[in-house]
Amino acid sequence: MPSYSRVTVPANFYDVTSDQLLQAPEPQYLYAGLYLGSLAVSLTPPDELGLPGRGVTGVGANYTAEDADRLMLSNPMFTDVIGAKVDFNAQPGSTMKINRPVYANTTYTESSRRINGTSISTTPINVGSQQTSLTLFTYGGPYDSDNSRVAPYGIESFDANLGVFNASRMHGTHLKRDFHRFVDSVNVALLDLASSTVYPEGMSADDDATTAGQFPFTYEQMSRCEQEMDDANLPTFADGFRAIVLSPTQLKQLKDDPQYQRASQVFPAYNILFPGYVGSVGKFHVFRSTTLTSSANSSSVAIHYGHAIAPGALLAGMGRRPAVVPNTQDNYKQTQLVIWVADLAFGSA
Repeated sequence: MPSYSRVTVPANFYDVTSDQLLQAPEPQYLYAGLYLGSLAVSLTPPDELGLPGRGVTGVGANYTAEDADRLMLSNPMFTDVIGAKVDFNAQPGSTMKINRPVYANTTYTESSRRINGTSISTTPINVGSQQTSLTLFTYGGPYDSDNSRVAPYGIESFDANLGVFNASRMHGTHLKRDFHRFVDSVNVALLDLASSTVYPEGMSADDDATTAGQFPFTYEQMSRCEQEMDDANLPTFADGFRAIVLSPTQLKQLKDDPQYQRASQVFPAYNILFPGYVGSVGKFHVFRSTTLTSSANSSSVAIHYGHAIAPGALLAGMGRRPAVVPNTQDNYKQTQLVIWVADLAFGSA
């Protein structure tokens, strides 16, 4: 071995960082695209981060856009899933009430409605109605997991002019990704709260599964789900279909089902409208999402939750548009602290 080399005298060498970026595997955030698309809004980080005239733009190579790393499977999805889109002109904490008629089911026999030769009541009955509400809150990010609170990114003004990558673009990408993941996660959680759960055949609770793959997702389960939605008179999209969103595990099990293989079809037009769209079966268009809930039951078996969705299932509201904002304390222009902030309302019908 030579007496002078990187191995023998490592302190006399330095590493060079390439301005190329590798791809970071990212989910699509299907529900974030659905929610934000319905409001026609997105988070667009500015080129300068910090107070106007005091911020940093940075030098160096351009940084990737946050959606460049995403696994794009089926976007956009039907924006009719959002049943109400409310533009709040109010302070956070304000509540918007949304009405829905409730129709009474009484007696509809021919004999019960005859009025010839009988007196008609003069006592009125009420028209049924119910309300749901959307409350506007201020949200922000990113999040400090160690201290359980929203916390900023901090950018040193001097170092922003020395990096390989543009510091402003780098932090803007991370802010936008955090925002989209938050919106997606909130809507996943809302859909998980559905009042009705359709389990695989032979299963009635999460803890019934004691081994992995014991109760696979099947076409029969989808067919029962379709029946329950029909019995509940839930609406369909304009083409007569509803949407079902499944995890990769559920889709793998479904594709192994011979009934699904015989009944499923693919509409070429949807391959253009929804890149990566999985297919259609029964009265469902099938979509894939990698951000759905999966939790271990008492036997440590992963239980995957899919969503069968009809138009109007979710509600969306917005006050102030999402934006990247700086802290006014910038240490005499030396350190820029930035977060994203948005006034949003989330709900389900």
